[in-house]
Amino acid sequence: MKRLLLPLLIASQMSFADLVLDNSVSQLNFGSIKNSSVAELHRFGTLSGNVDKSGKALIEIDLGSVDTRIDIRDQRMKEHLFNVGQFPKAVFSSEIDVENIEKMAVGEVQQRRLKGKLDLHGNEAPMEVLVRIVKTTGGAFTVYTVEPVFLSAKDFDLGPGIDKLLELAGLKSITRAIPVTFSVVFREGDAADEPEEDSPLKKFLPF
Repeated sequence: MKRLLLPLLIASQMSFADLVLDNSVSQLNFGSIKNSSVAELHRFGTLSGNVDKSGKALIEIDLGSVDTRIDIRDQRMKEHLFNVGQFPKAVFSSEIDVENIEKMAVGEVQQRRLKGKLDLHGNEAPMEVLVRIVKTTGGAFTVYTVEPVFLSAKDFDLGPGIDKLLELAGLKSITRAIPVTFSVVFREGDAADEPEEDSPLKKFLPF
């Protein structure tokens, strides 16, 4: 009996390995509106993170990878808004029901509300995000926002940085509520280095 139970016990312990965020097929966007009517979309080019066996999930955003498609604006955001020299990263932490994900069929989609917190610019604030989770092959899954999450510049002491951007760019206004969307893929570490081009995940990604 012990010989029969031991392989089952080992399989149970190994059923959900630590997964890492695959930056090559993940993306985080944020928007801004200047002078009351000009809307623009920006992104961060470098994301990292993981989900461990207990379901603790981390997404780290390299603030120095901000990409607004205008070099001088990128530099100003790094220096005056995010202050990357002191605060190089933002970190979102949450918990995911990994047992339920294990039971999902490949291609199955579930909608959830994830509660967590965002550490940005030396400040922390709670967040609740409406997401969809898609199970893919090899135990991997993607998580993407169903609707934007709106961050308040005041919650993260970003107001003075926005004021400086206004001054440097000669603008009348920049909105202090920032819409954020993301789509992130978690997979086993080795697989994250070289994602399959024909992965069924591709058809679910909103970008």
